[in-house]
Amino acid sequence: MLPIALGAAAAVIVVAVIAAAALPSITAYFDEQNARQAALDAAPATTVSLVAVGDNLPDEFIGYYADALAGEPDDGQYDYSPMYGPIASYIRDADLAYVDEEVHLGGNDIGPQGYPSFNVTDSMADALAATGFDFVATASNHCYDWGPDALAHSVSVLEKQPFAFTGTANSQEQRDRIVTQERSGITFALLNYTYGVNAYAPGDFPSYAVNFIDDAQIAADVQRAHEAADVVLVSMHWGTELLEEADEEQLRVAQLLADLDVDVVLGSHPHVIGPMAWVASSRNPDHRTLVAYSLGNFLADHDAPLAENAVEGMLTCDFVRAEAGGAVTVENVKWVPLVCHSTEDRWDFAVYTVEDYPTDLAKQNRALTEIPDPKAWLLEHSKAVVGAEWF
Repeated sequence: MLPIALGAAAAVIVVAVIAAAALPSITAYFDEQNARQAALDAAPATTVSLVAVGDNLPDEFIGYYADALAGEPDDGQYDYSPMYGPIASYIRDADLAYVDEEVHLGGNDIGPQGYPSFNVTDSMADALAATGFDFVATASNHCYDWGPDALAHSVSVLEKQPFAFTGTANSQEQRDRIVTQERSGITFALLNYTYGVNAYAPGDFPSYAVNFIDDAQIAADVQRAHEAADVVLVSMHWGTELLEEADEEQLRVAQLLADLDVDVVLGSHPHVIGPMAWVASSRNPDHRTLVAYSLGNFLADHDAPLAENAVEGMLTCDFVRAEAGGAVTVENVKWVPLVCHSTEDRWDFAVYTVEDYPTDLAKQNRALTEIPDPKAWLLEHSKAVVGAEWF
């Protein structure tokens, strides 16, 4: 029996030796895992900044000024970039920048045109790219003003630019694409819809040409956008002109978009600013959508401007991912008041933040001549309409 007992003892010793030998590798494994988790916990959150502005609505007078900026008058050359100069640093400093291009680029043969049938020359695309825009929305009530050839030309010009655009298309395949931009590992999708187009009905042209507000189509597009991106932005050309509050249809569609878990809604069309609000989803208790009902004008001109037409806005916010693979939240939301400057002779156009707007220029602004302190009024009016909590 003694040999058997000795064998058992030896086996125990062998097992103990093996276990002891294995301990360092097991310990190292758990140490490595703990160190990796600690590094993740200590890593700063991923943050992507956004700036968004409203209706880019150049008319023939802005076109004449762009012609003068490019060289000799009537030489067929146009330079819109200097008009964005005072605002350009804000656009370029953001990780992602958005604008609503309300006027189609229908060709230099048509030339600069204003109300009621707008057109801007091809060099506008270069100006938007040079200013730093990354996302451009093109579905609006003016996107078909000069008919199918002008819209097709506009799309072909925009296709050559580095920014992503959506809202108008030359084919069904192009219409169905989900345009995206990636920043710091976060993917953003942009969708764009308009309430209608002037002087035409949807049946007057191919269904792919212009994105109209349609609940079922929006729901299908948003679902595909969620599959393609971490963040879904929706540009809505909607609302009632000159109304500085959300109308019933805007409220209805905003709730639809919130229920679809859209992250941010960027509104345009009224040519005045509107309120901004969080809209809670009625389906997902953990979700709410940031809705800017109207960002107002951007570079724009009106035949008989109201002071309210000159009041514009720039939405700024951060998209934050606290940990790798985690959810993205919308934080640090701010409204920056803007103003489009022009003089009584409809010249010297430029877009400024109200803070940067020189006082002497403010007193020359053709839309603000009846206001004793234009800069103070621009800020106060912005807070009253948008909501003071966003400043």
